[in-house]
Amino acid sequence: MELYACYHTTLAECDRQVEVHLGTFADQRDEPPLPTTSRQRARRANEPHCDARDLLHRMSGGDLTASEGIDGTTALTILSEIGLDLRRFPSLKHCCSWLGLCPQHKLSAGKRKSRHVRPGVTRVAQALRLAARSLHHAKTALGGFFRRLQSRMGTAQAITATAHMLARLV
Repeated sequence: MELYACYHTTLAECDRQVEVHLGTFADQRDEPPLPTTSRQRARRANEPHCDARDLLHRMSGGDLTASEGIDGTTALTILSEIGLDLRRFPSLKHCCSWLGLCPQHKLSAGKRKSRHVRPGVTRVAQALRLAARSLHHAKTALGGFFRRLQSRMGTAQAITATAHMLARLV
């Protein structure tokens, strides 16, 4: 129990340091602070203790959590890996390809040999796939998109395609 308590105090200290670091960024928002969400849910086990949603909105100037399936920790992962400056990607397609969420069409003599996604998973792609998986029961357009693809292509391909859609929205 002492080790368990020690781990929790260490995690709480890390959460405080993340909150302090996110507070050092300049305020980029043009609009007032975010209203509280209507979704009431219990805190998850690995969720930070700070209000990451408001801090990320202040830092980025936009609300990434407005998209269905993306919560504060997913938005934190996206911004920590990609950053605020997307000018290093010439286009949206380059960004999705870097994430490994779009298929590679391998053709030979006019015949399609394979259409698999690039191997190797970034943390952003993994977070977007988890967000896409959470849309299974959502009563939104993205949830309907996921269920339509799932019935036609299977669960794994539907998760990747929905994660690709979420990446384009972000």
